[in-house]
Amino acid sequence: MTVTYIQHVHTAGRLGTLRLLTIWKGGVVKGIWRDLLLYLILYAGISITYRLGFRDEGIKSGFERFCVFMDKFDEYIPLGFILGFYVTQVVNRWWTQVMTIPWLDTLCMNLASYLPGVRMKNTRRLITRYAMLANILTLRRVSTSVVKRFPTYEHLVETGLMTEKEMQKLEKLDKTTEGLHATAWYPIQWAQVILRKAKEDGSITSDLLFQQLQNNLQDISSGNGTLLMYAWVNIPLVYTQLVTIAVHIYFFVTLFSRQYLNPTPHNRGDGGEFWPVPAGTPDSVNLVGY
Repeated sequence: MTVTYIQHVHTAGRLGTLRLLTIWKGGVVKGIWRDLLLYLILYAGISITYRLGFRDEGIKSGFERFCVFMDKFDEYIPLGFILGFYVTQVVNRWWTQVMTIPWLDTLCMNLASYLPGVRMKNTRRLITRYAMLANILTLRRVSTSVVKRFPTYEHLVETGLMTEKEMQKLEKLDKTTEGLHATAWYPIQWAQVILRKAKEDGSITSDLLFQQLQNNLQDISSGNGTLLMYAWVNIPLVYTQLVTIAVHIYFFVTLFSRQYLNPTPHNRGDGGEFWPVPAGTPDSVNLVGY
């Protein structure tokens, strides 16, 4: 979830940036606290069992050897490389989608310049409404917030983004495609028809201006198509599975490799103190956050 917090930075003061850590919605604490708490509980449980549950010295010695082995084993998990590659792909996809979202500003400014006057007011509004409708139809397929706001075509009609007749056309197209394909391009086609009629009746006086407005509509349609492609084509599943497996194996290993062991000839001898929090907790926070 993307949360705007920049308004708190320029007024933060010397220590005020710590306020950013208290933001719950979209923050790292909200995202990881359950997993981190489970990890700490398991770690503390293993540590208590090692100190109070293992009465037999042979079992305790075997456990200590196992922990030492795990301490060496976690060096062979290239978690930094795997997570770095995966997080880079995720962030790049996210930012590309943000930059791909079509804006109607250029289209509206060109409509006001190329189709001026009160007589063309309804034409400008109609083309703008069609472009906005195309954006909404696209976002309904990629954003849960938008689909909650406009769950059905009737809601679009109620807000004035679409007429009953236009809703029937979209429903007919959905029936033809069996609801398997996006129909966000359809309102753009309606807008292109309106532009062509304006060109034919002389309202648009230049082929260059007509082409510019058509390009604006095509840019909106292209941006919507790119957003839909990102929604349809995910990061390859094998990458997600690889990262998930590597992270879970790493944390399983650290449950034992980060244990504080009683000093013996065959272990690293941490002093034997009981610490309910492993030494690598800050590192764990970063990894769970990723």
